[in-house]
Amino acid sequence: MKARLAASAVLVALLVGGTTGCTFLTPQATSHMYDASDGIGTTLGDIRVNNALLVTEDGQNASLLINLDNTSAFGVQVSIQYENTQKQKVNESIYVNGDSVAHVGGPDATKLVLSGIDAPAGSLFPVFLQYGDVTGKQLYLPVLAPNGEYAGLEPTATPTP
Repeated sequence: MKARLAASAVLVALLVGGTTGCTFLTPQATSHMYDASDGIGTTLGDIRVNNALLVTEDGQNASLLINLDNTSAFGVQVSIQYENTQKQKVNESIYVNGDSVAHVGGPDATKLVLSGIDAPAGSLFPVFLQYGDVTGKQLYLPVLAPNGEYAGLEPTATPTP
């Protein structure tokens, strides 16, 4: 009887150790930074770039969706540069107040359209972000179709007079 009880206790200890002990060997996913959305992110000095992506219907004009989180007390002008199909560098900019987040491209946010590009849905499109004298970074933004949560965020045609 004692042997059976001891064997049961050992078996329970092995099962508990085997099923919970694996967490000592595996890395914690919560300790790794990753982009938990469709867009990508990076850090430029005091600016955290979050969920940057493009939404397009025709592949020639795309809405930029991006969140710029300024962690400094001072406002900055973030430059966004891209190359159009004519091989011309196009510069756009977004002002971000100190200690705040600039939301661009959402339903109730400022709109920024990249025009004259070749970026069909499913591709990656290069943009260069920089501000002040902080070294800039080139990002390859995912280009998405205006489906699901991105429906209605694509650029709309400008009415002609």
